[in-house]
Parts: sequence; C-alpha cells; structure tokens
Amino acid sequence: MHPGVSMAATTHSQAQHQNEKPDFATMTNVIEKKTAFFAYLAPAIKQINQRIEADRAKLHCAFKAAGPIAPSSFLNAMAKQYDVPMPAGGPDRDWQQAVLKRADIIPAPLVMSQAAIESAWGTSRFATEGNNYFGQWCYTQGCGIFPHKENGGAFHEVKRFANVEAAINAYFDNVNTNPAYQTLRDIRAQRRADNLPITADALAAGLLHYSQIGEKYVTEIRDMVRDDSKYMPQS
Repeated sequence: MHPGVSMAATTHSQAQHQNEKPDFATMTNVIEKKTAFFAYLAPAIKQINQRIEADRAKLHCAFKAAGPIAPSSFLNAMAKQYDVPMPAGGPDRDWQQAVLKRADIIPAPLVMSQAAIESAWGTSRFATEGNNYFGQWCYTQGCGIFPHKENGGAFHEVKRFANVEAAINAYFDNVNTNPAYQTLRDIRAQRRADNLPITADALAAGLLHYSQIGEKYVTEIRDMVRDDSKYMPQS
C-alpha cells in the first residue's frame, strides 16, 4: 500500500517536537480537532521543507564552478539519502538533475491532508501507538505494529516511529524516492521548469498509487485541501 521508507538525515533530527502529542480522540469539537492536528504536524513539515530548499541551493552552488566537480561529504550524503548513485567519474550535471528531481519540497497542505486521511485525524491505533501518520509499512518481523489483517498473505507490519518528526521525515523520503511516486516527481519538476507554483492540488495527481482506491484517493486529498486549508497554519 505505502511501500518503502528511506533514511532521514540525522544531522537534522536533533530538535524534538516541543508540543506534547494531543489526545485527538477526546476532542469532540471538529474544528478544534482539525486545528490541533494540523498545528501538531506543521513545525516538522516546515522544518523539512526549509532543509530541502537549503540543500537544493547548496547543490546548485556546488555546480556553479566550471570543470569537473569533486565529490564531497555533502554530495555523497545527497546521493545516499535520495538513492541516486554517484557516477564512477564523479558528480556530473545529469546526476545533479536526477538528485534535484528528488530533493524537492512537498506542499504542507498535501502532507497534512494525507496524514489526516491515513491516521483518521491522529486517532488510529498506528498513530497513537507508533506515531505512524502515513500508513507506512515495514517488512521485517518486529519492525513495527502488527496489523489486524494481512492483505493477500503478504507479510508486513505498520512501521513504528519514535516521534512525529521521524514519521514525517520518512514520509518525505518515501514520496521523494519511491518508484511508485515517480509521477508526482515528474509533475513537480515540470512545474519548476515552467516557473509554476508547486501546489498540493497539482501534486495530488501523483499519489494515485499511494492507496488501493486510486483516483478516489486523489479526489479525497484534493477535497480536504480545498475544504480544510483554513484550519492549517499559514506561515
């Protein structure tokens, strides 16, 4: 359903979420619950997108000089995180463009809407017990929370995360590297090339394979972005 979880950059995982996790299940006021849920996710999403923008700027800067580019710890880390192997002859323009296509932002309204859908507004067993807000799986016994039902006999568990930051980091790495979401990355790169804003509505079309319900899932995300953005932090 939601395959793959890549590494999160350890140098950016130092800061812990300052707010204690709210008990969303006890919130009976719908507006209060939505506002609290989005506010809880927003700081980590903003931090990750800011980090990605900084990494993109650094990657552009590294290729400004004429002539061959020498590998560096930064470039090697980008190659590893975004699963784009370093060429034998060292980093070149094609490698840079391949990394830039993966190392890019995901609009906060899209991330928040998926989290709300996948975690039932933070009330699912996997969200409350394992900080898993995006339905991500793992495939080693003991790696997470065992689901109540197996799908077609294929083994998986629902991955457990230490905190909300780790879950959001894994979500970003998954969407930015997994082959299942190539369409999202293609849409995003084309909008970059056309100088168009990277919006949740546009990128939602690339999440067709995130759920078994396909187009219905894309519609659900777009509806939530349209209807619930007013409850999301705007900064």
